[in-house]
Amino acid sequence: MRLTYDLGCLIHHEVIPLFELFVAKKHLVSRRRQTLLVVGAVALAVAITILFRSLINGFETTLNEIIFQFVPHVTVLPEGSESYIHLYKTLIETIWEIPGVMAVSPALSTTASFAHDDHVENVVLRGVVPYELNMISKIGIDYMVAGDLDSIQNGRRVALDQGLADELEVNLGDTVQVSFPDARTMSLVVSGIFDTGGFSTNYAYVSMETARDFLGEGNVVTDVQIKLEDIYQADEVASELEARGYNAESWQSQSGIVETIESRRFTNTLIMLLVIVIASFGIANIMNLLVLEKTREIGMMMAMGAAPKSVRKIFLIESGILGLAGGLGGCLIGYLIASYVNSLAIAISSGPSFSVILTFIVDPWDILAFPLITLLLSVVAGVYPAHQASKLDPVIALRG
Repeated sequence: MRLTYDLGCLIHHEVIPLFELFVAKKHLVSRRRQTLLVVGAVALAVAITILFRSLINGFETTLNEIIFQFVPHVTVLPEGSESYIHLYKTLIETIWEIPGVMAVSPALSTTASFAHDDHVENVVLRGVVPYELNMISKIGIDYMVAGDLDSIQNGRRVALDQGLADELEVNLGDTVQVSFPDARTMSLVVSGIFDTGGFSTNYAYVSMETARDFLGEGNVVTDVQIKLEDIYQADEVASELEARGYNAESWQSQSGIVETIESRRFTNTLIMLLVIVIASFGIANIMNLLVLEKTREIGMMMAMGAAPKSVRKIFLIESGILGLAGGLGGCLIGYLIASYVNSLAIAISSGPSFSVILTFIVDPWDILAFPLITLLLSVVAGVYPAHQASKLDPVIALRG
């Protein structure tokens, strides 16, 4: 009787929002187990989504760091059928005139066969200036495991990738025989070994003079690598160089990494949203059951003066509460898990001198967006049950 009197007072004093919230809360509390299951399902879906998106964000950040360390942001190559870039010093002067350029490194690159004892490997032999190469990739600064890169300037010496050195079974001070058709055979002393974790596999660096002597060429290069302050300026710089008549390619156009990341981000986000949709429509099932269970109560409320619109709002409010609670709980759980895993600083190593920390970066916009998304989806899922409840005939509903 007391509950009936309270409801009657709320309705007849036209405190409708309070009345609707009161009834919605009563329904959710009375079905505590089902409420917790639905909220938990939505929260789990949101938490998984937050976790995966934070992993993608961390991967993008790590990828940017790798690109900044190893990959040239823009590469200028020979035109058309040309094998070499002539007058490359003029090109370098032009490049340095472009704002945002941090480093420029010309190279004379070719394929060569390296032989030591009974071992033979095909190698990318690059003639470089060590100081300029270090400005691009820091190989001689952070990734040398034996010897040093500057030593290649002293005569016929070579710095090898660790994997290549292992395949040839060579150590510092050993001599390798270098040959290739139409090139001059020569002996090179191993004066440095570096390990970039697979980013320079089967690479060998010699001085520019040694590479020219090997190929029998003059003052030419095969490519000029450029590093920028902003890696996303690469397309703009490449376009500017092309407008000046050079064949320039940005790291985006060479690797397709950006398209791959964006495609995977879209696919993963779509899958995660579908999971949330499925979890949210579990709310629709709960609301349908609730309408069936509360038929007599709905009839009583309508008999006491509750308008169909108010009944409809009650069930929409319940759906919204379930979705919002699940969204907020999922964001909290996802954030806590991502923060904890990130604090572990799990290293993924691909060599003694190179490792990547597995990072999870939660986007603040996700924390704001997903509760709103789950709120919207849950309200949509509750529209049909709410509509059905509002259409009940009070007399028939009171009969049960």
